[in-house]
Amino acid sequence: MRAGWRVLLVVVTLTLFPIAPVAAQDAPLFSVYPTYGAKFNVATEKFSLVTSVVIYNISGQPFSDVTFKQTYADGVTVKETYQREVGTAETGEQSSSRKVENNVFYASVPTYKNRQYVVIFNELDLARRLNQITFPGVEISYTDPQGRPQRARLQDNSYDLFIYSNVVGGLDRFLKQYNKISFDFAKATPRREEWEFAPIAASAQGRFPTGIIGTFPGEDQYNGYFRVRSGAPGDNLQIVVVYKGIDKKEKVTGRDALLKRLREYLRWCGEFEFVADGLQVTQGEWKKYDETWSVEGRWVDTIKDRLGEGTLSARVFFSPREDVEYFVLMLGHGRGLGPVASATPNPEKEAQLVAEMKSLLETFRSNIIPLSHDRRR
Repeated sequence: MRAGWRVLLVVVTLTLFPIAPVAAQDAPLFSVYPTYGAKFNVATEKFSLVTSVVIYNISGQPFSDVTFKQTYADGVTVKETYQREVGTAETGEQSSSRKVENNVFYASVPTYKNRQYVVIFNELDLARRLNQITFPGVEISYTDPQGRPQRARLQDNSYDLFIYSNVVGGLDRFLKQYNKISFDFAKATPRREEWEFAPIAASAQGRFPTGIIGTFPGEDQYNGYFRVRSGAPGDNLQIVVVYKGIDKKEKVTGRDALLKRLREYLRWCGEFEFVADGLQVTQGEWKKYDETWSVEGRWVDTIKDRLGEGTLSARVFFSPREDVEYFVLMLGHGRGLGPVASATPNPEKEAQLVAEMKSLLETFRSNIIPLSHDRRR
């Protein structure tokens, strides 16, 4: 997953929703949203973290000669650092000077205006599977409007990594253990080694996500959800899986109700909508599930000149064995970023993505085993 995809999602998110301040020094000069995406390499079964630490200038004044310093703990190293992570709603992306020395990340910009943000994008390798990790607060050095050098340090952030360190194996085994859902990624998409957990887009829930982004098992094995993605814009796949324990009479019936629910999960991936023309909705047997809803069609990005559009495939079904309704939504993006690339069709790439989505769907498996003592229906 390259930087361009992440940056565009951050730009849209931060311009739509208010930022809650985090105290720096004696006044709330900066706000920070630290997000760490759990990433699995299917081939090597290694686990890494992708950082997306968003820092916003909410001081009401501009600063100059600004440096951001992020120190990483022992056992954590920077595998890759991404570019183009400074911007505003008005100016879009800008570049910063970036470097890593002695396991310390630095970024610097000549000016840092009010309501401007900086995003620290790094992929972090872990020397071992840690049970807990603490990221020291980002240190910010700058010159204030009066020409005086200043320094601020944001809060530390500690996170529990037990569910990642406690699993031996790759992403398929991880999902099977914590979500009771599995896909055979190696078989279905052999050219894709890396899959990253992604949060629900802020545009869908009204707030910017923070913390470790991974799987979200519910209060019991019958409820949960997750979103994973692989690849850069132009060669990207996303999977959203939501499962809920319900009474049979509560399951989705009718095309309108089906598309309403799927639209909710489509919005988890961004400001996307269904393309009405050519949308195919059918119902029949799929795998071992009767009356499965199958949806094939396209999605479109409602933000002009960003991603354009792509292909989608979904399966929605109820399993009476465990009294669970499943929503499985897959999105493919075969176009590039920006005004020209997002408007340029790429049928060959999309055909490849459709084939991969079809293969993934065929390897879907629910590993929920109903237990008599906790069946509620």
